[in-house]
Amino acid sequence: MNLFTSEKASAVLAIFLAVVGFYVTSVVEEIRSQPVVTYRFDRAPDGSAELRLENISLASLVEDSRFEIACVDLRPDCLRPQDGDADRFHKLTREPPVSPSNTSVDSTASGVALSATLVPGAVVRLTTQRSDAALEDDTTLEFYYTAAPNDPKSLLLIDGYTATAVFVGSYFHIMILAFGVALFGLVVVIVVPLFKSA
Repeated sequence: MNLFTSEKASAVLAIFLAVVGFYVTSVVEEIRSQPVVTYRFDRAPDGSAELRLENISLASLVEDSRFEIACVDLRPDCLRPQDGDADRFHKLTREPPVSPSNTSVDSTASGVALSATLVPGAVVRLTTQRSDAALEDDTTLEFYYTAAPNDPKSLLLIDGYTATAVFVGSYFHIMILAFGVALFGLVVVIVVPLFKSA
């Protein structure tokens, strides 16, 4: 006896779409209505580290925020100069729509600090590397955030490797996938049996 009839399939589909719709319209929209940045901080065994920041809010500008990479013990000889330049300890990569005027970097051997104003969709990458002394002592690089002085509670930071970041950053794609799965299930449960019974 088939307990999962076409009528039940329609009800299950309606419940599924209602749950997905509620999540997107309520939770995700609430998160993206405020300034929100996803960050990914990756450390490699060779001592290099990369901080990736993306403003995923719908229309909010992230202003005057300071992001820093430094050794956990705040040692003065933490970083190695980049590309033979004794005064530069970082590499900054901007993706449109980030302009050079929206970012500034304070780079010393003790740490690298990025001050940024990010429009929605803006992505920046800050790369640096530990010095030989820090590598020998196995000193870890860490990522720090300093709130903007004018509004210290304005920014929401989300780890880019969490499920929340995936849902918030790609919710349009997830909605399309969810509706596609629901439509496929509807076809399998309702339409296919009609052809078999014909």
